[in-house]
Amino acid sequence: MRAKLNILKSTLLIGLIGFISAPSAVERRYLAPMVESKWTMTSTSRLLCEMEHVIPYFGKAIFLREAGRKLRLKLVTDQRFSDSFDVELVSKSPSWKAPRKPIMLASLKTSNQGTLLDISERDAQLAYLELHNGFQPGFYFSDDNSLFDSMTVLMSTVRFRDAVPAFEQCVKGLYPQHYEDVRLAKIHFKHDAEFPLMADEQTAFSGILDYLEVDKSIIEITISGHADQTGTVCYNDTLSSRRAWYTYDLLVQLGVDPNLLRVDFYGESKPYKEGNTKNDRAANRRVTVELKRKVL
Repeated sequence: MRAKLNILKSTLLIGLIGFISAPSAVERRYLAPMVESKWTMTSTSRLLCEMEHVIPYFGKAIFLREAGRKLRLKLVTDQRFSDSFDVELVSKSPSWKAPRKPIMLASLKTSNQGTLLDISERDAQLAYLELHNGFQPGFYFSDDNSLFDSMTVLMSTVRFRDAVPAFEQCVKGLYPQHYEDVRLAKIHFKHDAEFPLMADEQTAFSGILDYLEVDKSIIEITISGHADQTGTVCYNDTLSSRRAWYTYDLLVQLGVDPNLLRVDFYGESKPYKEGNTKNDRAANRRVTVELKRKVL
């Protein structure tokens, strides 16, 4: 009898030690409380519409739409993650709504610190529509090698619709083109000419001129003159200079602030095309005008 009791005690002790030493599952869950949940417009310009949702102790979810671009969704955090961390974007019913089978919206990977996820077009639009319809999209993390077994970051639908009218009104007023679409323009020249082709002169800078009306972050406009390889190096340097300064005068006449303008000329030293055919030489006889933004 005593031997059986000793065996039972040993079995219980081994089980207890195993229970104590086994790692316990750790689950993290981040969600704004209902009374604190809100979506706030943080930018309403003609270049950017941005709507932000604070997720306490984690970071922010941000819907944004840039001029000339589709909807995006960013997840921003101060927490540290490795790159290419697997994340699932899943939409579920909130606790107060009739249950619905969870919907997988996207499989994602983390990028760098700060902006953990930058989700574009289709997936961002799906998350936006789920929130608009009263559902709760969330980001589901899991990693066997991390300090936690799973982590959930949820976007709250509470008061989402309060911000939607202002966001969509802002989107309607966005400029139709992005900075990258208009920042560079070219005009071309006939052989040995310092005045550009008339068709180029009349149309090449219209996009830049219109864009300057809405983007006040432009700090410099660089005018670069070029020539083809016919003629001497010295002559081509002078010709490219005359072309660049003609373009400078043209832009000033069109209303561009001369304080923004910088003139460079390179002669034949920076060809657009390396060949020496008629078409190559025509492409190299050019002036480029490039907008430069202030780096934030």
